[in-house]
Amino acid sequence: MAFVVAMGFGSVASAAPCATNCLTPGDYTIVAMIGGLPRNDLVHVPASYAGDTAVPLLLDLHGFTDTANNERQYSGQLQESDKRGFIAVWPQGIAVSWNAYGCCAVADATRIDDVGFLRLVIATMKGRANIDDTRVFVTGLSNGGAMAQRMACEAADVVRAVASVSFPLNAPDCRPAKPIGVTEIAGTADKTIAYHGSSTPPLPDTVAGVPLGVQGAKASLAAWKRIDGCSDALTRTQLPTGSRAGEYFTCNGGVKIGLVTKADGPHVLYSGYVGLGYTGAYTAPIDIAAYIWEHVFNL
Repeated sequence: MAFVVAMGFGSVASAAPCATNCLTPGDYTIVAMIGGLPRNDLVHVPASYAGDTAVPLLLDLHGFTDTANNERQYSGQLQESDKRGFIAVWPQGIAVSWNAYGCCAVADATRIDDVGFLRLVIATMKGRANIDDTRVFVTGLSNGGAMAQRMACEAADVVRAVASVSFPLNAPDCRPAKPIGVTEIAGTADKTIAYHGSSTPPLPDTVAGVPLGVQGAKASLAAWKRIDGCSDALTRTQLPTGSRAGEYFTCNGGVKIGLVTKADGPHVLYSGYVGLGYTGAYTAPIDIAAYIWEHVFNL
């Protein structure tokens, strides 16, 4: 694995073939100093990448108390990168947390500029590789999913769509620069972030980075329907093992808003996940990573 150090800030560059210091197929750790703090991310460039054709970029964000390395191992996006040819990045949050809406811990309590950090990650990757400006995506689990939701609100100028796993929007005010596609994937048996919610307005309901309550998954879908100006026509699709999808296809800018509900699904919806009470025994009824690319990021 290569190790690359970058210093300072950056603005998002236009898509173009890389001229110098270009990434080639392989795995990298990139470190940047932001606000006096070292920030790092793991990068995977698939073997199919030649640099002459612009490819999609994915940011895949870990959950609270977890790491970029674990997200890389369990989310399935590493395998999808090799299969579909996009460049994947797994950023690391400060104190294993992200400053999302109402969650979590150190990053939230100290107001770490994680939107700025992730914007810099995108800019850095555009400077080091031939990235398709129209296909930059963000996904994440739990607190990482919450951060994906925040990026949808505050970075829609550089992000095309997001997929949040096990975390709703959880914010009272979201004004993206332009319409953006958002899908949440949530389990009805989630004991960490309750599917039906556990809070009353105002949101976010948090004290010192600890979420006291969260918005429900259906309420989050309704919020995004309003934000993106979708029609009332909800398309329902039955998925394996009692899971289901509800999607709005007629929205401003032609974007799509969705909620995938996994019947009896736990908080961590990755098959084989080990950690925080998970033994690796859970098998998801659908492949999360593949579903996201086939139904959310299929743009």
